[in-house]
Amino acid sequence: MIGFEVTDRVARLTINRPAKRNAVTAEMWATLRGHLDALDSRDVVAVVLRGAGGSFSAGADLTELRTPDPEYVGGVQEFAEATVLRLRDLAPPTVAEIDGPCFGAGCSLALACDVRICSPRSRFGIPSLRHGIVYEPVHVQRLVQVVGSGAAALLLYGGETWAGDEAARHGLVDRVTGDVPGAVEQVLAGLRGAPRPAVVATAAALRGGG
Repeated sequence: MIGFEVTDRVARLTINRPAKRNAVTAEMWATLRGHLDALDSRDVVAVVLRGAGGSFSAGADLTELRTPDPEYVGGVQEFAEATVLRLRDLAPPTVAEIDGPCFGAGCSLALACDVRICSPRSRFGIPSLRHGIVYEPVHVQRLVQVVGSGAAALLLYGGETWAGDEAARHGLVDRVTGDVPGAVEQVLAGLRGAPRPAVVATAAALRGGG
């Protein structure tokens, strides 16, 4: 349920559980982590994260987080957080290709990417409090870094849902377009022919500047 392919120096990771709007299970987190670790040994200059079937990701699979076993739930949450941070810390640039729902842990994954491009039909929200879940502090800090504390509070306290245009106004996404794959390809075109050390150094400088 996590597709993985490397073509022309670009890795594409696809969350592929469309029947559940790409909600991420513990098994999927483990698979994603394995793919991310495998990238260390590949000549990759960009990583694209996307969802299949008209959704980016509805977040973590809530049925697992409602299991009456706090130790299991805590373990899943810790591993999911570590996987998101692994995505954030990849050496090559990362791009979130977003179409459709992007909620909760889906937002965390998107925020871990360097560039976020979405369609007008995309929807963003973090309804963690509604489900009795604490949004991990490290993800709250990243959200505040990107959109500011006030806008972050609207998502976390107010449970707001933003369409693509509003997400762009708050800085949650960098571009809204009717052709998301085409816009992503424009970013990739500037990377494919570049030496990997130069690409990695540029990514590190941009992240340090943020």
